Amino acid sequence: MKFNNTFRNFLVFSISCSLFTGCDFSKRIDTTAAVKELHEREVKRITPAQFTAQVDEWGKIIVDSLNENLVKNIENKVLIDSLSSKYRVEILSGSPLKLKNIAFGDKINQILDAYQYNAERHLEQIDNIQKSDDEKFFFYTAPILQKGQFDGLKKTKIEELGNSAKFDSLSSRKKGEFIGLWLVKFSKKEIVRLADAKHLKKLSEQ
Repeated sequence: MKFNNTFRNFLVFSISCSLFTGCDFSKRIDTTAAVKELHEREVKRITPAQFTAQVDEWGKIIVDSLNENLVKNIENKVLIDSLSSKYRVEILSGSPLKLKNIAFGDKINQILDAYQYNAERHLEQIDNIQKSDDEKFFFYTAPILQKGQFDGLKKTKIEELGNSAKFDSLSSRKKGEFIGLWLVKFSKKEIVRLADAKHLKKLSEQ
């Protein structure tokens, strides 16, 4: 009978634990947590294309979730915190210039400059994925457009939301116009830990 690596490792893990716990059933193993830990420790060979595909998929999921109720998610950081924990990422919002950070490196700041250039000229804005200079991180950026999310709110409230999200002059934006960005910073190390090898293969085949 053949066993896959995850099952074999789990079996060894379980036997090893039993040597210490003996027949004391009050010390039960959390099998879900154990399997998850073993999955994260599993050696995975991920190609550059697969890294990009996984960041693109997760980035879209995160941004779409946040945009479903933009006002609520600017005011209340619960969803941002939840998504940050689930995908082990850093999530930021703001105008391109306010998001610029010397710690991000030249490549990322150049992308933010490009967003600012397009915004000033009312050019189309699109999602982007860029590796950091040291190649340890992936930055997923996505434009946020005015779609009537702030309709019915008082001007003071809109300004308050803009300040909280680090956007520029929300009250003057017309529908369809660019109001800011979501920036999601992925750790390459955490992508390796969280990614599923079989799913990565499917992503690369799409």
